[in-house]
Amino acid sequence: MCAWLSTPFRILILLSLVLTSYFSVPSPGQSGNATPAGRRIATLNVIVHAPEGRLVTRDDFDLYDAGVSQEIESFSKLDTGSRIVLMVDNSASLKAEPALLEKSLRAVVDELYQDDQMMVVGYNESAEIVEDMTGDLPKLQAAAAKVSRKGSPNLYDALLAVADSIAKQANLGIEKRAIILVSDGYDYESKTKFDEALRAIQDENIVVYALQVPDRTRGALQRDKPKPPAALMQLTDGSGGSIFPFDKGAEAAKVIADDLRKNWYRLVYSPAGFNTVSIRRLLIVPHDPKIALRTKSSHPPKYRSSN
Repeated sequence: MCAWLSTPFRILILLSLVLTSYFSVPSPGQSGNATPAGRRIATLNVIVHAPEGRLVTRDDFDLYDAGVSQEIESFSKLDTGSRIVLMVDNSASLKAEPALLEKSLRAVVDELYQDDQMMVVGYNESAEIVEDMTGDLPKLQAAAAKVSRKGSPNLYDALLAVADSIAKQANLGIEKRAIILVSDGYDYESKTKFDEALRAIQDENIVVYALQVPDRTRGALQRDKPKPPAALMQLTDGSGGSIFPFDKGAEAAKVIADDLRKNWYRLVYSPAGFNTVSIRRLLIVPHDPKIALRTKSSHPPKYRSSN
């Protein structure tokens, strides 16, 4: 399926159709679900970096939600495969040489594990599914050369479409979901606001990694939008991901692959001590300075109920 889609709504539909075949069993992976008894359950992705051989448990850190210490019900490493959307800004003015862009994309693809699957999406004013969700490495490697360059980037619309395509699935079975974004963070004229895109990503527990291309705006202010570098920083920090220089694509791909395979944990707790309908800041504090933990920076204003 390689066709230009004229609106974010159409890519949402196409992505939903594609992803439906991959997400088909119940999952507790959403950011908050109501149990039959009415008790709220919150699930967080936590990326853990610790010294070699150091086992990290829930006793090694404290979790604060809206400034209130929370009791952690479970904390476990996830060794399953990931579902990844490789999103590429393919606009004409992106400051990336085509050969280097293709090399960086191939480096990311080459680090996939056997049970991982990836979709490649290019975007400018609209979005193109360059390669459907697959684990076929030759197809994904070939997709790296198919990203054409034209137009201007509507980044926020593309992010919302990808997040919503996952959210629309009735029963999600994949808990490890990530976006690898190749961009400078510049948005041309999306109808979607930046905060909407970020909150949709946070709500669905999607971790965003970014390969940061040099800023084409040279630090210029954008009306009602964060500057491009700030947008990338907020997307990655806000989702528990990381940001890397574009010219270090091979090194970045290895770090991302390790996070997805070796460092990804699932944390479950029941939010208590505050009103859960408001946006709340999250803070995870390790007891050992040799341990680094990342999770999303906040819960969106409300949960999307799975019922």
